[in-house]
Amino acid sequence: MTGTQIRIAAIGLGNRTCKYLHYVKEHQDVARLAAIVEPDKARLTAIRELFQLPEAVCFSSIEDFFASGVQLDACIIGTPDKLHFDLTHRAMNNGWSVLLEKPMAQTADECRSIAEAAERTGALVSVCYVLRYHPYFMKIRELSQRPQMGAIVSVSHTERVGNDRTAHTYVRGPWNVAEMDTTVFLSKCCHDVDFVLWLIGNDVKSVRSTGTANHFRPENAPEGAAARCLDCKFESQCRYSAVDLYVRRKDWIKGFVPVADESHDDAVMRALKESRYGRCVYDCPTNDALDHQVVEVEMTSGIKAEIVMECPTEEDNRVTRIEFENAVLEGDERIITVTYKDGRESEKYDFSWSKGMDFHANADLYIVEDFIEHVSMKDAKVRTSAEEAVVSHLVCFMAEESRLSDGKILNY
Repeated sequence: MTGTQIRIAAIGLGNRTCKYLHYVKEHQDVARLAAIVEPDKARLTAIRELFQLPEAVCFSSIEDFFASGVQLDACIIGTPDKLHFDLTHRAMNNGWSVLLEKPMAQTADECRSIAEAAERTGALVSVCYVLRYHPYFMKIRELSQRPQMGAIVSVSHTERVGNDRTAHTYVRGPWNVAEMDTTVFLSKCCHDVDFVLWLIGNDVKSVRSTGTANHFRPENAPEGAAARCLDCKFESQCRYSAVDLYVRRKDWIKGFVPVADESHDDAVMRALKESRYGRCVYDCPTNDALDHQVVEVEMTSGIKAEIVMECPTEEDNRVTRIEFENAVLEGDERIITVTYKDGRESEKYDFSWSKGMDFHANADLYIVEDFIEHVSMKDAKVRTSAEEAVVSHLVCFMAEESRLSDGKILNY
């Protein structure tokens, strides 16, 4: 770090951006929050007060923000996905470095456009691929590069999307094709694809994908189920109960922001009574989340990879199996086991300590730290540059095209 204080704007103050701002709050010697943009008044006020910002740099309108002439070095873009493309280009045109939440954009052409513009102009655009900064996944990467393992032959990687995450984000929440113009696989698994490519390279040859139909349909609801969890006689027995998730367990509630004279508990109850988050999972008309998707990627090197998304599942974790010439590596986000084919003693690495840590075992904070260091050094070659991240995005778009074409193999 050079000692320069980086001036940062945060555009979109949702859950992900607020995690990144935690780093800025704790490291104001190297970074300063210079402006915020958020249409939700309660969120805007909460961050303004937390950082003690003057109202003149707190904007509810994106257009007012860009017209303000505020002086910046960088910005965090954590808006809904549909705004990523335009905002990233506008930020680059202003000479700002960009910390961009995944996915980069909503179409393959838009992703290519961002990557090409970053490469052409030398702009620093870092995509928030958290797995590259997580100690467990970094260890797998480190082990995969050891000579004694031999070359990688194949990779099988499964993303288990737990009941709570599935219900909150993809069923009740807005991350669906109808509202966000994106797929669950792109939204949830683009960084899983990136992790696999981080292991085996970017020389993608072909992509094939299949997926099953939606489980959360009205015909699958228990007979007599109510439209909202608060009114439902099955609520206490339902694994997807919003009352259990938000009230009893108090999980996934940070996004429920109190308005004037409300407590946080009041805000949660208001959400249950009035918002989409209190709906029965079988009565969410815009939901189109897949239950299961398999994406097969073949590389020009001959390596084959299978990336599976399962949802909903009782466990919320990732399971990885890598076949090497001389060994097999298996991991479940808790324990990594390396078994050698010549009978040598196996190795175990325990990462169970990381499962209960905040900020994805601090990976969210490492993302911001890496970004700020590269902005300070004026070095665009961050670990997760747009030029690097675009390949995994293109694989996701090809996967959806293949799925909609009954599993047709598509050449990259």
